[in-house]
Amino acid sequence: MVLATLSDLPAELVNRIIHHVFYDSNPPSNPNIPRPTCTPSPDHHALDHTEINDPKRKPRPHDERIIPRSRSPKKYHEPVSWPKGLPFNPLVSLSLVNHTFRLCAQELLFKNVALQDTRTNNMFLKSLTSVPADEDHSARKRQKRGQHLGRLSQYVQSLQFKWGGKRSTGKTGASLFCKILQNCPLLENLLICNKIPLANKELILEALARNPSIKDIVIFNVNELERDNSIFQWQADEVVTRLFSHWNGLETIELWGLTGWASNARNAPPKTLPALNCAIRTVILMNHNCNELTFSNLLKSCGESVRTLQITGSHLNLKPGAFGRVLRDSTSFNLECLAILEPSCWEHTVNDLDREKPDDVANVLDIAFDSPTALKNLKTLSFYGRYMATDQLFARLPKSLVKLAWEQCKLTAPPFIEALASSTDDKGSLPNLMCCSVRTHRGWDVKDEMTVRKILEKMRGGCFHLLRHRGYGSPSSTDSDRSRSYLHDPYDNWEE
Repeated sequence: MVLATLSDLPAELVNRIIHHVFYDSNPPSNPNIPRPTCTPSPDHHALDHTEINDPKRKPRPHDERIIPRSRSPKKYHEPVSWPKGLPFNPLVSLSLVNHTFRLCAQELLFKNVALQDTRTNNMFLKSLTSVPADEDHSARKRQKRGQHLGRLSQYVQSLQFKWGGKRSTGKTGASLFCKILQNCPLLENLLICNKIPLANKELILEALARNPSIKDIVIFNVNELERDNSIFQWQADEVVTRLFSHWNGLETIELWGLTGWASNARNAPPKTLPALNCAIRTVILMNHNCNELTFSNLLKSCGESVRTLQITGSHLNLKPGAFGRVLRDSTSFNLECLAILEPSCWEHTVNDLDREKPDDVANVLDIAFDSPTALKNLKTLSFYGRYMATDQLFARLPKSLVKLAWEQCKLTAPPFIEALASSTDDKGSLPNLMCCSVRTHRGWDVKDEMTVRKILEKMRGGCFHLLRHRGYGSPSSTDSDRSRSYLHDPYDNWEE
């Protein structure tokens, strides 16, 4: 009988063993990054039309990091290699088993890297630029002359730059940032939430543009309340012309706090932005500060390939009327998923809005859907805000809609029921709707709820989710407090 040893295991099986040990089924989220969680809600509220029957959402590349199980290392009293316990990262131990385990462990370790402090950055760069002892002499000479990238460099697919905290990266940090990018030629996914000095702006933009394989980019801008003139602000025109235009494989962009043209700029803002060669599928704009022209140009530059748009709004630079026009006139004809999300904060009070101006009191989605051709291929619509739409919306929604969700809105049940009841044999406004989720502070009439359930669940085999959210409170409970800053919907307490 011939017994197999660890050295006999093929690399494919070794990789499966490592993944089985280290990939937790529910890895904890990173508390330092204010990103939305991927946990599906029980009422289908956060799901799109493709996830209703299969709610297991594939994590974004930056959410796939291996997190070792938290356990205190066991201390040994007898003579062992590590008397104080095994290394915290078990991949270090596995890399010493044999050559195959070392290669597989290194690939997994370098595939997705989070750079959280200068010490880690320096060690990571040193690992990328050094030649392992098991490589031949000719490879060492080529690497020394800068003609050959090390094996570890070719493993890197995802990087997360998030060191510095409230401080900027400084000149040294910016230089380190560029050197790391230079040594990751196959980089596909990138997250940046560092504060970059304005003096290093060109250096950073040029280094990023030289990585043509980027597919997924996440950028966090400095919060407006913490804005510093010495810190580089990511602007819409620059990310398009200086970055996106160089990345032909770009598929997903997620931009937090994106700004428009600087008000103190010497030159006028561009009237248009170039159309991109890449086929962007997903656009996520969180708490942006772009005006109507900038927002419109940004969406138009992304082209007709966009299938998903997630965005927060409105704000003082993008009034509700302007927001609706951009959605109507500038979004991709092939857009399938539109989600208007709850903003994380509002800096201004409701007194900054003029109820005599149409743009200030307009309902965003009533405008967005008032064209016979706009958003006609939409399959998922989700929105938040009491003044986002009126009951007229239901008659204007496209027939293609499969999933509908709204939260803290003034919409009532009867017009929705009328749209559903008239939608038979592909007629009416909502013949294909299969899932509806409603979160409201007002309860529905029992008869209305039962009617909707009958149509969606019994007649169509779909689902209906109605959740009364007590946290919203009474719509009139704070009408007298007109001067406070609004943390959610800036129009939430206007008198109806």
